[in-house]
Order: sequence, then C-alpha cells, then structure tokens
Amino acid sequence: MIDQPRPHEQEMLVALTHATGFFHSDEIEIVREMFEAYSTNPESDEYEWIVYRENENAPPLGFACYGPASLAVGTFDLYWIVVEKNQQDKKVGSALLNHIEQDLSKRNARQLYIETSDKPQYAPTRAFYERRGYTLAAHFRDYYDVGDGKVIYFKALGENGK
Repeated sequence: MIDQPRPHEQEMLVALTHATGFFHSDEIEIVREMFEAYSTNPESDEYEWIVYRENENAPPLGFACYGPASLAVGTFDLYWIVVEKNQQDKKVGSALLNHIEQDLSKRNARQLYIETSDKPQYAPTRAFYERRGYTLAAHFRDYYDVGDGKVIYFKALGENGK
C-alpha cells in the first residue's frame, strides 16, 4: 500500500537508502535533510514523500520523493525512488512510480523528469524507467565525476503533457 511517511521513520528511510549500496554518504545525508524539511513543514509543496508498505502497521519497503521543478509550470522532478534490496523486482518501485504519475495527472502536471547515473550498476534503474515509458532526454558524460555521467529521463503526463 502507498502511504505517507511518519516523522519517526526518517532513520528507516535513510537506512533503506544506505542499504542499496548505490549512494554516497553525502547523497544519503541529502535524503535526511529533505525529509526533515518535509517533516518540519508538511504543508509546503516543495517535496512530496510517499512510502510503500505491506500494511498500515508495517515499516516502509520503499519510498519516493518528488516535487515541482523550480520556475517551470506543470513540470515535476522525481528526486528519489528507493526500494529495499530484497524487494526489488517485486513491483514496489512500479507501485510508487504509478502513484506519482496518477497524483501528478490529477494536478494537471505536464511532465516528469528523472535523473540518474550512467554507471553500469545503474543499468537496471535506467531499464526500469524505459520500460515505464520514459524517454532519454539528455546524457551528460562525466557529470558527477569522471566515469559517472548524468542521464535524464522524461515523460509527458496526461493531456497536458502533449
């Protein structure tokens, strides 16, 4: 089930992020900072957070964070989508992404952008987005570091995205 994260789950979400083995310590700290900003001011629309859990009393098995792109009308960014390692390939990521797309369509959003790395370990991540209809919009080689490029995916949403 898709649910809102609870303030006391911050360290669980940080631990989920760390356990994937995909993110550096500074990136993991950004998860903590973004969640604190969300928890401190839940009325703000800067960040939307959702979690996937088996039932309302279960801990999160995955989470996503998304929000409106700065200075753009109807454009949103997916900042994070993280799924517990042993839950990957079990439709948790798909459920989170579907929920985001439905939410954004209700808001008349035009498009969603997602950025990821071009490192080989991210090949399954890129394939995940491509299977869900995302198009490669840009590829910046050596963006994050030498040998670590930035890949940006895009998807038009609903009637407003055409």
